[in-house]
Amino acid sequence: MKSLIISVLTLSILIGCWAFFYHYSDKNLHSIIDDCKESVMPAICSEDWTTAEKNFQKQYDKWHRYRKKALFFLDTQQINDADSCFAKTLMYIKAEDVSNSSGELLALQEQLRFLHENEGISFRNII
Repeated sequence: MKSLIISVLTLSILIGCWAFFYHYSDKNLHSIIDDCKESVMPAICSEDWTTAEKNFQKQYDKWHRYRKKALFFLDTQQINDADSCFAKTLMYIKAEDVSNSSGELLALQEQLRFLHENEGISFRNII
């Protein structure tokens, strides 16, 4: 009986940690996606490169804070792919390239959505 109680408590702790991270991840990733959509993309489209770089740098900093915690819970390859996408987007913005920076920013947003969807409990993720 003691082993069963210990197993249930351990499982509860694991599920609790995962639920806390899922909520934290949901808040942070959606914040990054929304800010990119509302502040960075319009600046890129209007070719206001100073504003675009400043606003994107804020999202890049948010990402790095999130990344440190996400490496404990998520697949490293997906994190590295998103990190690479962030770096490419930043370089396109610095190069003042409208088409590549806007395209890479859209790809980044989808990659972050996909990253979040893969960590949720769903039938698709279980099988």
